[in-house]
Amino acid sequence: MFDNFEFIFKIVFLCLSIGWIGNILLLTSERQILINPLLILIASLIIVMPNDAKEVFGFEADNIKMFLYSFYYIVIIVGTTLTRGKKGKLKKR
Repeated sequence: MFDNFEFIFKIVFLCLSIGWIGNILLLTSERQILINPLLILIASLIIVMPNDAKEVFGFEADNIKMFLYSFYYIVIIVGTTLTRGKKGKLKKR
């Protein structure tokens, strides 16, 4: 089942990544320091996951990829809302 949706996951992944890049360039926020490494870690795990593996750490590889894609989407959507405008900026000490 994952093979049918993997292309859609990749397209959404690309679109949200481009949106996040625009967010980084236009709205600089201190919260991005926390979000960017998390996004890099998730993206690198998605890339490193073997395509032909059936199980990884006792879980199905497809389920792990679906979780990673979903978590990436959630982090970008929440991160975009947190870094918008003045609400996204932390108070300076």
